[in-house]
Amino acid sequence: MPELSFQFDPESAPSFADEVVSLLKSTLPPDSPQSPSDAAKAIDLLCNKKYEEVGEVSGFLWAFWDFFHDLARQVPYDSEEQRRFAAIVKALHDLPPRTVKLGASWGEDSTTQLWTALPLFGVTYREKTDADLQASGEVEKLERDVNLQWYAAQVASLCDLYFEMYAIWALADALEGTMTEIRGAPNVVNEDPSAVKDIAYKTRSAAGWMIHTARQLHGHDEDVEGATAGPLWKPSKQEARELQRSLQKKRVYGLSPQRWGLWKQRFGCVRDCDKLDQETREYARRAFRAMEEVEQKKQE
Repeated sequence: MPELSFQFDPESAPSFADEVVSLLKSTLPPDSPQSPSDAAKAIDLLCNKKYEEVGEVSGFLWAFWDFFHDLARQVPYDSEEQRRFAAIVKALHDLPPRTVKLGASWGEDSTTQLWTALPLFGVTYREKTDADLQASGEVEKLERDVNLQWYAAQVASLCDLYFEMYAIWALADALEGTMTEIRGAPNVVNEDPSAVKDIAYKTRSAAGWMIHTARQLHGHDEDVEGATAGPLWKPSKQEARELQRSLQKKRVYGLSPQRWGLWKQRFGCVRDCDKLDQETREYARRAFRAMEEVEQKKQE
C-alpha cells in the first residue's frame, strides 16, 4: 500500500496537528518498529503538557478527537493501517488510569478518568457522522464514510464502547429494504438489495460493524436510544400503536433476536444477489459468517 498522505486544513487544525500526523505516519505502516502503544504514550505526553498549562483537558481532547476522527476517514477501511489506527485508541484506553479535570464548562464535578473512559471520543464521533466538509465529491464522501465507520466499529469492539446506535444505523440502511413509489397507489416495500441507493458502500459499512461487533449485538433484546428502522423492520402505523400500548416499542427500535435474524437473512440476500458486484457480495458473506461464528460460540 502507498504511504498514507493525510490532508488537513492547517488554519482550522489544532496546533499539534503536525505532531500527530508525523506520529501516525511512523506508526501505521505494518512493518513499523513503532507500536500503537508507543504512539499512545506520545499522545498522552501532548495531553499532559496541555493539562499542566491550563489545568483542564476538555479543550485538548475535543480538538484531538475531532482531528483524529478526520484522519481516520482517510485510512482505507479494510487495511492493516486502519487496524493499527484503531489499536492506538485501544492503547490509549489501556494506559494507567488517572483522574483529571475536564473543565468548568462540564459542571462542578467535571473529573474523569483519562484515558480509561475515552472522554469526549463518543460526542466528537457523533458530530463526524453529520457532515464531511473535506470530501471533494459524493463518491469520496461515501468512501470516507466507510473508512470512518470501520474505524468506529473496531474501536467499539476493542474498547467495549456502547456504539450500538451507530451499528443499527448502518445495518438498517443497508439491509432493511427500501420503498418503491407506485404511481396512483401506495408505495411498496422493495426487498431487492440492488434497489438500495449506494448499496455497495452501505454493505461495506454494515459488514464492518457486524465483522467487528457481532458479539456485542447478538443475544440482546433492548431499546437503543436514537436507533432507526428500515421498511422491512419498521412497523405499520397500526402495529406501532399496538406495540406502544404493549410497551414493546423496544423490539422495533433497538436490538432483538428477531432483528438479528432479519439482518442475517438479508446479508444472505446480498451475498446471493447476482445484480451486485462480487466485492459487495463478498463483504456480505464475511458478515454472514461473523454472525454464524458468534451464534456457534454462544451455543458452546
